[in-house]
Amino acid sequence: MNDFTAFTKVIEEFITLFDHLIEIEQEKLDAAVKNRVTFVEDCMHKEQAAVLQLRGLEQKREAEQKHLGMEGYTFRQILEEAPEEVSASLSPLFDQLSERVTSFRSVSESAKDIIEVNLHMIQSALASEGPGRDIYSASGKKTDNDNRKRFTSRSV
Repeated sequence: MNDFTAFTKVIEEFITLFDHLIEIEQEKLDAAVKNRVTFVEDCMHKEQAAVLQLRGLEQKREAEQKHLGMEGYTFRQILEEAPEEVSASLSPLFDQLSERVTSFRSVSESAKDIIEVNLHMIQSALASEGPGRDIYSASGKKTDNDNRKRFTSRSV
């Protein structure tokens, strides 16, 4: 029988890391709502460090799965192939991890939306200041003030 102890520990580390990422994203969302640009930047730096940790954990997970003879398996496949007692302990961990990832994505999307709205407001304010106030795209190209994309949807 394969020893799933190290694999279980890696999944627990993923859960802890996503708890931390959710906190960072919530901080970023709050800062974006309050237009605190420096706080948003700080959160982005924290995110970058967490992403490096995430990559390291992903490598550990892959190595553990390879060690278990389950290289390339999905979590569902691992649950099906693992012994029943291991599967019973892994299933709640996979559920927790899935819930954390879903929460992270939700908060992250909200923060992204708020930041996009703030950028649109800045572009609108700059455009309304009159001639000579050109707007540039993220790539540095000048955009036509009359033909640029609008953030709002007509269906709303």
